[in-house]
Amino acid sequence: MIVIRISVSLAANNVRDFLYGGTMKILIKGGKLVDFQNNCFIIRDILIDGKCIKKIDRNIRVQDDFKVIDAKDFYISPGFIDAHVHLREPGFEHKETIYSGTRACAKGGFTHVFSMPNTKPSPDSIENLNDLFSRINESAAIKVTPVASVTKGISGEKVVDLKNLSKENIIGFSDDGNPVNNIDYVYKTLLNSIDTRKPLITHSEDKSCFEVGAVNRGKVSEYYNVDGIPNEAEFNMIQRDVDILEQVGGHLHICHVSSKESIDIIRNAKLRGLNITCEVTPHHLSLTEDIVIEKGAMAKVNPPLKTKDDVERIIKGIQEGTVDMIATDHAPHEIESKNLPIDKASYGFSGAETAFSVAYTYLVKTRKINLIELFRLLSYNPSKVFNIEKEGIIKEGYFANLTLINLRKEYEVKSSEFVSKGKNTPYEGMKLNGKVIMTIYNGEIVFEEEK
Repeated sequence: MIVIRISVSLAANNVRDFLYGGTMKILIKGGKLVDFQNNCFIIRDILIDGKCIKKIDRNIRVQDDFKVIDAKDFYISPGFIDAHVHLREPGFEHKETIYSGTRACAKGGFTHVFSMPNTKPSPDSIENLNDLFSRINESAAIKVTPVASVTKGISGEKVVDLKNLSKENIIGFSDDGNPVNNIDYVYKTLLNSIDTRKPLITHSEDKSCFEVGAVNRGKVSEYYNVDGIPNEAEFNMIQRDVDILEQVGGHLHICHVSSKESIDIIRNAKLRGLNITCEVTPHHLSLTEDIVIEKGAMAKVNPPLKTKDDVERIIKGIQEGTVDMIATDHAPHEIESKNLPIDKASYGFSGAETAFSVAYTYLVKTRKINLIELFRLLSYNPSKVFNIEKEGIIKEGYFANLTLINLRKEYEVKSSEFVSKGKNTPYEGMKLNGKVIMTIYNGEIVFEEEK
């Protein structure tokens, strides 16, 4: 893996530009480290020599060959882990590439991301996976673990070779934006997850509930005079999969939960002891459908932005522990695909670079949760849910994957400054609080904000 340093703009034309010259020796001085075990922050130095954290202590002294970072004004989290990103490569490089997408994620504080399989071809075979791994090794700035598809070409028609694909370095199986309608495939994938620990990762959407489904069904769909997506489209499918999970066992992970009914179903399933986990996005916990009237297709996403009641239930779901993690659903698009009528425009936002700031502004600044809990949702919990070793905790011997945060930083979102190719964001012009100022992956600085 070749890693570069980037600034707030995409600084390099190829992955070998701006190298620091091999593995760095880094000493981070006086940062406020999150300690999940004791639920507090501690002020410590962190010594990095190689890919792992060598020492954590007070007043560490080093020789001149170390890069010393003064972190006394910053909070430090384990590198964020994003369970849901669209890197678009191969097949849709005009929207994003592994190169641009992983650098956008690094800017957002992420050191490990799971790439979704809506590519062309999809990672539905060993051959296609090997090609993807080659692309990742060539150009990724951080760790990328693919999500393999449940069916060939995510078409829903023929199930993949679950057993053999599970032997590869994948995180699980999903047909991404396409729900797995074939119940037999749901059974097979859940059964496969029992021994392999490769979960079924679902986009829960009963498409029989709508025809076009451009926005949330209700006042916004009426405003645009288009067909809307009702809450039932999501929670009907979640309930179906929970019923199957209860019969066969395994691990079911629900993507981008957006409705109040869905949170209730997942909570009840957890109370019954089922192995079900879920994620919510920064946009579903911060925005309502009202912004779609204001910003049009730039605020179009699937599942759609919903009502205030849904947002409040999602936040309560975070507070009560029903929600396991925050994932971005980073979905970059060329601007032309957004500059279309609402029923024809692309779904999704470029979310990696604003994720922490949105979550901090709408959850921590409003005192819905504390900063430790936010760091847990972004790092520790994903590492535990998906059995990722030596990540998610700041600890000697663990990978030197760290995210440094300046909580005092307030800034205006300007998509023109995005590293991602996708400039599609509903947060354009909004003021957010808290900003990632440095990201370290495997002992290398992969993002540093320009001073």
